[in-house]
Amino acid sequence: MANDVGKAMARLRHRDVRTRRRAVRSLFEHDDPSTLDAFETLLDDDDAWFVTKALDAYRLWAPQAGPGAVRTLMEHASLDVRRCGANLLVAMGSEGVALALQALSDEDRVVQKKASQAVLAHGGQDDIAALLQHASPSIRAMAMRHPATNEGDVLAGLKDPASPVQSMALEAVFKRDLSTSLSTLMPFFEANIQPVSILVWATRHAPEELKELTGGLQIGHVKALTDHLRREVSSSDDPLLQALMSAKMLTPVARWVAKQGASEDALRWSLINNSDLDLIERCKLLERLVGRAGEQAVRSEVQALLASEPEELLKVACENLSTAADEVAP
Repeated sequence: MANDVGKAMARLRHRDVRTRRRAVRSLFEHDDPSTLDAFETLLDDDDAWFVTKALDAYRLWAPQAGPGAVRTLMEHASLDVRRCGANLLVAMGSEGVALALQALSDEDRVVQKKASQAVLAHGGQDDIAALLQHASPSIRAMAMRHPATNEGDVLAGLKDPASPVQSMALEAVFKRDLSTSLSTLMPFFEANIQPVSILVWATRHAPEELKELTGGLQIGHVKALTDHLRREVSSSDDPLLQALMSAKMLTPVARWVAKQGASEDALRWSLINNSDLDLIERCKLLERLVGRAGEQAVRSEVQALLASEPEELLKVACENLSTAADEVAP
């Protein structure tokens, strides 16, 4: 078999193209990484078929052959060859980090990106620093998302001249719950960049500023805020919920209450009776009580609301609850 492999390697330089193609196929059949060096000359071949097969061979065997094989690709003049090498860097593990750091200076953005991914996957904190100092904003932005990135570097990213870096740094601040000043985050809030996330951050780090911040929220933020409340808040005593009520931003509070049980009835009825809350939202809160219409506490509240001569929509909702209560009465 070794003799057959040697013959096939030698025939890669044969003048007859058919002989060379048979040699390539023979080497692939033997599946021997030690033959990879023989494919190096094919990377510069005038026939695209041989170049393609050479790249296939490197993709197949380079991770086993070691960093030298990938280095051959990374230092090649052809962009397609270098991109092939860049795609192999992550698979090289820690052995590929040094090559990835060198590839960060490649003129091609795809090569740079693949190299960055390898550094992020297998590099240490010193290696991450090379990404933070890179001229490309997209590379610096990638570094912001890595958990090994120093907290100080993340906070510095908030003031990076490139907006993509700022955005990724902002996400890292929220994901890692980093401490910074509210004044640093206010430019993002005022620019309508992740205002809900900033509000949530403030509940932990600057609760005294919540009332002022909620006043700057817009209608379009209601769904995102509601989703957060439903996901994270378990009691009406939550500081964010209290801040929203103080700021009279009641719609997300009402939508949160709609999913709560009888333990939040005091807040539920205060909202139903609050004219500051949108009429449709008040009606929806009533409609959600249909399954509890027979409870004495619910019937009493409904009768009290009817006695106050509410708007027509609320009156209809109350009457529907009364009808439902009569139907379930013994």
